[in-house]
Amino acid sequence: MNTKNLVKLIVWLAICQLPGLMGMSFVYGNMEWYNRLAHPPFTPPGALFGIVWGVLYLLLGVSAFFAFREKLHGKALMLLMGQLALNACWTPLFFGAHCLAGGVILIVAMIGEFYFLFKALRKINRFCANLLLPYGAWLVFAAYLTAATWWLN
Repeated sequence: MNTKNLVKLIVWLAICQLPGLMGMSFVYGNMEWYNRLAHPPFTPPGALFGIVWGVLYLLLGVSAFFAFREKLHGKALMLLMGQLALNACWTPLFFGAHCLAGGVILIVAMIGEFYFLFKALRKINRFCANLLLPYGAWLVFAAYLTAATWWLN
């Protein structure tokens, strides 16, 4: 990999980690509140969430690098940025504002937006789109956790 592509990869990895980094203070500042909530079956241990999201943001960054390495495709780029923006809003809404219902609405919007992002990336590069399948699956699982937590509380 040449230096130019290495820089592009690092930039995409950094951009795609931003939602997680921005949300960390909301999570850590509200773990006591979160731990008092009733949780649905199959809720993973808290430490696993950070690991999973870190890997998923990494996959988003790698996918973006390969998709946009040679050309910034307008629609797909806008959808990726929209997905990152929605993702960045979820943690402050759920953890910061303690708005469980809002978290449900937002994550459903994220799943819908993901569908369009996946389709747009698939037109550019099937490999890039497939890298996002774990992210899409986790969004569905996170929607279950969010909706069930809202229901139980």
